[in-house]
Amino acid sequence: MDKRPRKQAKTRRSTSEEVSSIEWDFIKMTEQEEDLICRMYRLVGDRWDLIAGRIPGRKPEDIERFWIMRHGEVFAEKRNKHRTKNS
Repeated sequence: MDKRPRKQAKTRRSTSEEVSSIEWDFIKMTEQEEDLICRMYRLVGDRWDLIAGRIPGRKPEDIERFWIMRHGEVFAEKRNKHRTKNS
């Protein structure tokens, strides 16, 4: 018989918890942070860990959530309500 160890199927584990996007709170970013995120996104795409590395105190999950909430169609109505409420 073959004594070599068998290859195990590769499984992918998620390191972050999936959360319903409807429950997300709005993330406040400074104008400088927003500008940096937009410029970095144009350069490196959705590599949130690289972008977060340039902004002290921000995690990749925060940056991604901010991007989705800022640029996602699902949040357009919520975003407009939030702006009018705070104005």
